Amino acid sequence: IVAPVAGTGADPSQGASDRPGPGTGAGGIGNGRGSGGSGDGDGYGEETPPRRIKGRIKDSDYPEAAADAGASGTVQVRYFVNVDGRVSGCVVTQSSGNAALDETTCRLIEQRYRYDPSRDADGRPVRSIIVVNQDWVLERVRDER
Repeated sequence: IVAPVAGTGADPSQGASDRPGPGTGAGGIGNGRGSGGSGDGDGYGEETPPRRIKGRIKDSDYPEAAADAGASGTVQVRYFVNVDGRVSGCVVTQSSGNAALDETTCRLIEQRYRYDPSRDADGRPVRSIIVVNQDWVLERVRDER
């Protein structure tokens, strides 16, 4: 059995850093030879989250069919915030139990919500995913009607 040969090279060119990490010439978060900080994965990157700047769902948006049926509940949805701040690809990940509430949630989010998008460590906009719950409370709607 022979031990592996350690990698050779000068610190400045082999991924050296002021932060300890695993691997030859490691620095920051990562594994393997010359690993270091800010990569493009679940590492040390400094991505900023998206920030909603426009749009909301109001009690007055309650679907009439759902209200007439006495339906209420929470819809969990997942959607993309694109680099232009628009929303796309909304899907229901947990149903409220009422199709009208579920469909209305995604339709209104895609129509109304706008974001200042996520940005990478260099300030460039990047696509991101958001998961949120929308509560539909029938009592609030009945009080208004």
